[in-house]
Amino acid sequence: MYFVHGLLGIGAIILAYVHTLMNLSSGLIKLTGDYALWILIGTAAYSILFLSGWITDRVHWVKLIVRFLELHIFKHETSVWIHRLNLIATIFVFIHVLLISYIMQINSFAIIFYLYSFITFLSYSCFLVSKYLRFSKANVIEIRNIGGNMAQMILEFSKIKISRLKQYQPGDYVFISFPNLEKMKEMHPFSFVDFDFKNRRIVLAIRGDGDFSRQVSKIEIGEKVLIDGPYGTLNKQIIEQTNAKQPLIMLAGGTGVVPLISLVLEYSQKREIYFIWTVSREDQLVYREMLLQLSKNQKNFHYFESIHRLNSEKLLNILKTPILENSYYL
Repeated sequence: MYFVHGLLGIGAIILAYVHTLMNLSSGLIKLTGDYALWILIGTAAYSILFLSGWITDRVHWVKLIVRFLELHIFKHETSVWIHRLNLIATIFVFIHVLLISYIMQINSFAIIFYLYSFITFLSYSCFLVSKYLRFSKANVIEIRNIGGNMAQMILEFSKIKISRLKQYQPGDYVFISFPNLEKMKEMHPFSFVDFDFKNRRIVLAIRGDGDFSRQVSKIEIGEKVLIDGPYGTLNKQIIEQTNAKQPLIMLAGGTGVVPLISLVLEYSQKREIYFIWTVSREDQLVYREMLLQLSKNQKNFHYFESIHRLNSEKLLNILKTPILENSYYL
């Protein structure tokens, strides 16, 4: 769907540009059309650089420049508002068409144009309202540094439907925002370490890398949180579809350990698991004690860790079962 979204957006810009070459106009008609086109071109160029890997994954020096700009200027909140300029462009396009009198005199076209615009506006408005009503509400009840620039935060739901609680599965993630805190009002996604259905609590582990995540450790107890989710397919659509007798090989890098830990807590008594965690520094092994204790208590759970990257030799020494006869989760 991201691909379709991008393809439609770029296709629309190309058609709009061809339209400007084929149909000459002047005055407000030209001005509104040009404004819309330049906004769309600008947001598309920004998106290609900052919101996708088309260029940054292939050209290293571009990636370094983009990372520098993200750190100092184009932070997440800024990116969200730049993306919303597309709404302004849409309004300019609407006005642009209304100003073309010889087009709007075609009654059949005018009716379809007004109807289409109204349905689009109404459906988008309903989407925004329903999305807000869909949010679960929670409060921060604990937050502490667990090492390696990571903070563990426990949220307790203050308002959530039982049907929504039952949707939470190990390996899932949620979007969270803090409506009362500046620069933390936009939704950000995080996987959860654990979910306590009985006490309606969720445990998150967040590394302070970005402008949002760096402020997490400063949040006060009792702060209100909006939660959108859960989302994810790791448990029901992937793990539960594999052969129960087949070992699960879980390979985590850095904070990628978080969703896999929630799966371990669910399956360590049911399935044989080889759990391999690689980090760049030892202080990043923030859940080491828990995993070591689990490996002592559960004979089916095998825990291994590696400072720096794994190689083929290390992996072969860890896995005692035939490599190709397992299910891998990275």
